[in-house]
Amino acid sequence: MNSASDTSAVLTETVELLSTADSVERVTDVVATAARNLMGSDGATFVLREDDKCFYADENAIGPLWKGSRFPLTACISGWSMLHKETVLISDIYEDPRIPHDAYRPTFVKSLAMVPIRKEAPIGAVGAYWSESNTPSHEEVRLLEVLANSAAVALENLELRGTVGRRVAERDELESAIHTLVHDLKGPLGAMMGYAELLEEGVADREKARQFARTIVTAGERLEEQIERMLGLYRITNTELHPEAVDLSTIAADIAEDLLRRSDRQVDVDIESGLLAELDPVLGHLMVQNLFENAFKYSARKDKPEVHFRRVETATPLSTFAVADNGAGFDPASAELLFRPRVRLHAESEFAGNGLGLASVARIVDLHGGTIRAEGQRGMGATFYLGLPVPLPVS
Repeated sequence: MNSASDTSAVLTETVELLSTADSVERVTDVVATAARNLMGSDGATFVLREDDKCFYADENAIGPLWKGSRFPLTACISGWSMLHKETVLISDIYEDPRIPHDAYRPTFVKSLAMVPIRKEAPIGAVGAYWSESNTPSHEEVRLLEVLANSAAVALENLELRGTVGRRVAERDELESAIHTLVHDLKGPLGAMMGYAELLEEGVADREKARQFARTIVTAGERLEEQIERMLGLYRITNTELHPEAVDLSTIAADIAEDLLRRSDRQVDVDIESGLLAELDPVLGHLMVQNLFENAFKYSARKDKPEVHFRRVETATPLSTFAVADNGAGFDPASAELLFRPRVRLHAESEFAGNGLGLASVARIVDLHGGTIRAEGQRGMGATFYLGLPVPLPVS
């Protein structure tokens, strides 16, 4: 065992390093190195629990162990330590029935000590290994347990910092959305007030008065639409889901028919039949509507606008669907920005909009445990890929 001064120095340095660790990988590296130094062992490992698996995340050893490997909790000693919430000391691994001997034979390991990371609901384990028979002292075991507790605190701090960081990002995004919304609402509101004042002052020309009135109505409609979009985004986030088998093809056909009726152009719409997903029907309709309105809008300036809706992959538990158009497209480097509220990649003078449609789609997909991504090129169209739950089998 190290001297008291050496042990104190290692512990002090380890605590300092863990206090500034900014990733799980950094924590596992610091702890594995410290465990080997404190125990005077030939190897040390850091194991994380992943549901019913043990993930050997890191190691510091004279020879290779199992770094990067995953084993069932019930098939390795680190899993036993986590499941029983106990420290394990084994002086000869080949005399202990809990050890999977075949997994250890290619290694140098003869003896080991394994302690759970956190006594209640362990999230991992820290192990020390020796190439010769060895039984660590009570003091050494306590040091390993203290190190495991320090690792638990470091991992919990990382999770807390991640949560805080996400909340700060969400707050910043919300503040940005609010500022943008206020700016956008001021435009139509200012127009309404200005033209209303002109009408109040009296306009001799009846035609000009009608124009002012139409401008007020148009601005009011725009104002109402933006408010409804924001309320819609709020309702999506706070609604209770009632998933069922939804026929996306039928929904898309109805929406496309309505958009074509309101459009002054011919659009080549191709919808594959039998596109089914397990979704809340109301949110599923809103999702398809936003995607088709987006596709119609951005392909409107093409000589022969096209919109396609098809299945590209069937798998369990998600199937992938694609909504594609041959319109304005976007810079591929900006693909991730498409799904943020109030972010628009085209100027208002090019394409009118409020930057909430695709954000709504992303929220809906996320609420159902799905995935979404976009591909596109400027002037060559865009494709949105939706990974959605397959309908549940009818019992």
